[in-house]
Amino acid sequence: MHCWGIIDGSKWDLKQLKLFVASRHGMSAANKMTWEMQMVMVRTLIACAPVMINDKHCFELYGFDVMIDSDLRPWLIEANSSPALTATSKSDYELKFQLLNMMRQ
Repeated sequence: MHCWGIIDGSKWDLKQLKLFVASRHGMSAANKMTWEMQMVMVRTLIACAPVMINDKHCFELYGFDVMIDSDLRPWLIEANSSPALTATSKSDYELKFQLLNMMRQ
């Protein structure tokens, strides 16, 4: 099992992860991995659609915790509606700040 760069418990954004994987396994493998991650998320949202449709909120933010195995396959650990936006490190703060900034635009 590999633990890529997550020494201080912080998170990587998708761009950082994709660049890291591409540097070690090639861009084709990185593209395949991110496509499969997207499909995990889409399938999860489809499975939850009946509950989401009945939700009275007009907007919802979902957080997906995904683990990548040594074959670059994504595994869904959990999906959260309304994930916490508190930061646990400087890099986590910057990541979440960027997310909130994008949502404002």
